Amino acid sequence: MDTHIDLSKLPAPNIIDSLSYEQILASRKARFAELAPQYAQALELESDPLNVWLQVESYQELLLRQRINQAAQSNLLAFAKQADLDHLGAFYGVSRVADEHDDDYRQRIRNNTIASSTAGSAEHYRKHAINAAPNDIADVSVYSPENGNGTVRITVLTKAALDEATVQTPPPQDAEPSGHIVDKVKANVLDDAVKMLTDDVTVKGAQLKAVDVEADVFLQPNTPHAVFVELEQALREAWRKDARLGWDLAPSWISAQLHKSGVHYVQIHKPNALQDMTSQHCAVPGNITLTLRS
Repeated sequence: MDTHIDLSKLPAPNIIDSLSYEQILASRKARFAELAPQYAQALELESDPLNVWLQVESYQELLLRQRINQAAQSNLLAFAKQADLDHLGAFYGVSRVADEHDDDYRQRIRNNTIASSTAGSAEHYRKHAINAAPNDIADVSVYSPENGNGTVRITVLTKAALDEATVQTPPPQDAEPSGHIVDKVKANVLDDAVKMLTDDVTVKGAQLKAVDVEADVFLQPNTPHAVFVELEQALREAWRKDARLGWDLAPSWISAQLHKSGVHYVQIHKPNALQDMTSQHCAVPGNITLTLRS
């Protein structure tokens, strides 16, 4: 079961009304002219008090519909924020931990819901692994070899390790070392209330696999040099956002991140093929060499 569905890419729900002030105003004018045709000419004059009144009322209706949309969205996991998300979490029996961001909390609610129906499944162990330190864990993979006779391998990717390897941001001085986070996960999943009696469970930290990047960049005419200067940081930030365990890194993904506004063409030299990752590995940037060509 895929636990990495991007909720932001779901289609717009049918309950959300498409809003257009112009359509609301036109509809009101048409209805008014139908009921009182003697005022049809007045409605054509922008300065006529009747027209101004309809504009005011149409704008008020737009605000009301917008508020109804927001109320509907607050009940959907993909859109709920802050206190609304807390109430959704309470409904599913998942409390927000201190300083937990909405996106992380939203994903944890979903993971807990998926895992609630089965004990001993990959989702079951993943849920309890992440709950050990939700603010410090970027991803968890659970793997059981075929004919593994109850062997369960859990891999933990910490946010601090991913930050340091991608955006080169050192963790805060008070941040727990990755090893401590792995120990927390181990204690949680080996608890008698979590671990299935016949399972042989091991927990390890993720193996970061550095991938060198070499690319030639061609800018559009008159594009400021600053666009090129900012490309490496933009690539690192996109890498940090998308990277996870088992994520196969494609040269085409790198090319897409470098094709910012003002970039004419990108030629990727490294990597020159898909970089396959197992569920225990995470691809991170090695040496990034971008060369400006003309």
